[in-house]
This record gives sequence, structure tokens and C-alpha cells, in this order.
Amino acid sequence: MTDAYIEVQGDTLEQAFEFAAKALVDTMVNVNSVAPVEEEQIVAEGHDLESLLYNWLEAVMLKLIVDKKALSDFEVFISKHDDKYQLKATVKGEQFDVEKHQYKVEIKGVTYHMMKIEQNKTVKMRFLLDL
Repeated sequence: MTDAYIEVQGDTLEQAFEFAAKALVDTMVNVNSVAPVEEEQIVAEGHDLESLLYNWLEAVMLKLIVDKKALSDFEVFISKHDDKYQLKATVKGEQFDVEKHQYKVEIKGVTYHMMKIEQNKTVKMRFLLDL
């Protein structure tokens, strides 16, 4: 059993979520090889920031695994309504190509284990991917 422990840091909560998605994609493929030619929307919700991060990362992972879309650009907007967080993202990428995108490793799942979100002057996130 192998895991990838990811840490990202952003100036804002939204930027940290964008970096988290980019790190997840880069774990599976070379994110720098993905051309941002197709645009689509992803929506995720959570009762707290940790569940929002989990659901966001799962949605990004499913785009690659199920929809065969490699993503490279993320623009995230987070709002809170009635004690629930909602994330709306515009994502860009292209159809997944195993050779072009230099497939690295399969991610089995995102986990809550060791997940941490710290908000100070910057936002730091840590999360574990089960490979």
C-alpha cells in the first residue's frame, strides 16, 4: 500500500483549493503537458472545509478516471450558505492521452486521514492520496 502526502499553500482559500487540485492531477499525470483547451464546471459541497476539500478532490479525480479528462487550469469560488460550503469551479483541460500526459500512477482515493487545513496569513492544506 502506497500513499502520497500532499501539502499546498495558497494566499487565499480558493487558491489553496486550486493548488490542491493541480497537485492531485500532477500525482497521476504531468500536469504541465495538459493543454487548457476545453472548459467545464465542477461543483462540490461540504459541511466543513475538510469535507469540501475531500469532495472537490474526488470530483477532480473522477473527471480524469471516469470522464477521461486531464485538467490543468482551475478557477475556484467558495461560498457558504446555511452552514454549508459550496465550491464552484471552472476547470480547463483536454481529453486524456496516456502518452502525451505521461501517466504516472493510479489514485485509488482521497482520504480524510491526516487531512489538515490551516488558515493564517496564508492557507496551508495537507491531505493523503491512497495510491
